Amino acid sequence: MEKEGIVSLWIGSDENESTLQKYVTLIYSDEGEWLPSQFLLDFNIDMDDIDEPFIERVFHERSIGLLSDLLDGCSYDDVVIPGFEALRTNQLPSEINSAILIYNYEYSCDIKEVKRDGYSYVFIGSVPYE
Repeated sequence: MEKEGIVSLWIGSDENESTLQKYVTLIYSDEGEWLPSQFLLDFNIDMDDIDEPFIERVFHERSIGLLSDLLDGCSYDDVVIPGFEALRTNQLPSEINSAILIYNYEYSCDIKEVKRDGYSYVFIGSVPYE
């Protein structure tokens, strides 16, 4: 649900930056309507609860072992990295090279992990960023 000052995080693996962008970007139909991205469908996120400009994508060519390295350089990284590290104290699973952050949104659905051909993502949690 929309919540000011909160950021939600999903980490996973994707084939390349282009497929990550395609996975997350809202689709504009031939009829002139916005349709949810596959990411929103996979995690049952209502596109009316988010603002697309508040979605941040992070992609690395190689697997990253530490959450701090994965998120280094993202918006509010000095605040969100310690917050997410407190939620997840162990090293990342293997083959993690990407992250999806949604600002001003607190994810509360039951779907925590999605695995499909070419990509997989797991929900980590939501923390304040302000």
